[in-house]
Amino acid sequence: MRKYASMQERILANSHESEHWSHDGIPCRIWDGAKSTNRSGKRYGKISIRIKKGPRKGKIRSAAAHREAVKASGRRLTTKSVAKHLCNNTLCVEERHLVGGSQRSNVRQCVVEGRHGNLYLAPVRDLERAAA
Repeated sequence: MRKYASMQERILANSHESEHWSHDGIPCRIWDGAKSTNRSGKRYGKISIRIKKGPRKGKIRSAAAHREAVKASGRRLTTKSVAKHLCNNTLCVEERHLVGGSQRSNVRQCVVEGRHGNLYLAPVRDLERAAA
């Protein structure tokens, strides 16, 4: 097992630059490591983290790779905040494509961009696209 100096090195070692996905001209870094699937069927990167303090010190826990990418870039995420993907690619761990925010702002972004499966808004979005 290779020993890494930092979390950023681990993230870079377990991801690759995408040829197909990008956001604002910056290519996505696609997670190659372990993945988990949520209830909606979306896949997210998963990384193992050693707990540093408390009663479970030294134990290993699993964490979302995109959340750890945000933390490794020096930005703070609380337990209530989420890491939002600006590129809409759930496997992306590029720190410039990730921002912290609330779940409410994450869902609003999803609805505005037309990625939400809300059946009530789908006809409205279709009419707006047809008018444009």
